[in-house]
Amino acid sequence: MGAEIRRAIADAALVQLRGAGTWWPDLPPGVRPLDLSHLTRVCGLQPADLVVTAGAGCPLDALAATLAEHGVWLALDPPGSPSRTVGGALSSGSPGPLAARYGSPRDQVLGLTVVAGNGAGVRMGGRVVKNVAGFDLAKVVAGGQGAFGAIVEAHLRLHALPAADRSLAWTGALREVAAAATRALAAGAAPAALEILNPPLAHALLAADGWALVVREMGGRAAVDEDLLAVEKTMGTTLHRCAPEAGAAPWHRWRGVAGGWPVLLRIGADPAAWSDAVALAEGHCGSAAGVSVTVVRGTVRIGLATVEPGAVRALRASAARRGWPVVLDRADAGVRSAAGVWGALQPGTRRLTEQLRRAFDPNGVFAVPLFG
Repeated sequence: MGAEIRRAIADAALVQLRGAGTWWPDLPPGVRPLDLSHLTRVCGLQPADLVVTAGAGCPLDALAATLAEHGVWLALDPPGSPSRTVGGALSSGSPGPLAARYGSPRDQVLGLTVVAGNGAGVRMGGRVVKNVAGFDLAKVVAGGQGAFGAIVEAHLRLHALPAADRSLAWTGALREVAAAATRALAAGAAPAALEILNPPLAHALLAADGWALVVREMGGRAAVDEDLLAVEKTMGTTLHRCAPEAGAAPWHRWRGVAGGWPVLLRIGADPAAWSDAVALAEGHCGSAAGVSVTVVRGTVRIGLATVEPGAVRALRASAARRGWPVVLDRADAGVRSAAGVWGALQPGTRRLTEQLRRAFDPNGVFAVPLFG
């Protein structure tokens, strides 16, 4: 890996990280792929300590199967194909519905091994749940889109497999669904996932009409039943109840549908103002093919068939006035280059980001347009 980066430096070439090749499938003109798909080794699995070490090229579905044999699982459910790799999921930093309880992809990271832009290997963090205090560079690289280096190995925290995994859903008008979510959270609900879906996505996943509130609970059987009953009591009488299949099947479909949108924007809104963020995005970018909101965190995902870079920039300018970042999680290489994956940052944040990038990639070899 280091040798390939050094060859690119010698040739004055740029590289883009490539795992399964499903998330950013196209390369900008003149950019070489840096293939990580062969880094599939799973080692250091310690079920009792709830930790595992996996190569960046390890497919998430293969890792999940290995972990399940030992009674543990990884709370990493990004949008996209089941064959998305560990490194790709961590580099994108794109969270799935499980972030409601378990946090974002970077929250699953205990440590990383990264190859920097000079070809040198760098170890960040550790292999255990308790780690040293201080500035956690691994959390910077996770979600950095590959701009700070190539993740080659990840040390990840795990959880014991739950005895029960159930979901319930309610559908209705947008205002009714939003009010129901607010009531559930005010009553103390803290499910594994609490997701609001717009009508096209609700129809694709639940064969239901209208907006949908979908709640997932995982844990002991009695506790799961009790928690879902408590949520149901807050739903009121105006919503229609439906029951998705048991287990993870409906959420696997969510990953596939959300991962199939050619463009995916992610807005970090105030949890109480997520519907404003949806309206703002559709006002600038047009009607969404899908909307999925992790209400607890204010994470608003907007799926689109296409988008103009100018529309992304305008959305970011409007969102910035409310302090909301807008990440371009997925788009073709031309839009990524023109709009930037992150877009404009506050001056202090941008200076720090550029300093870190120069430190990790002094030769500017990683072709990631963070700012456009």
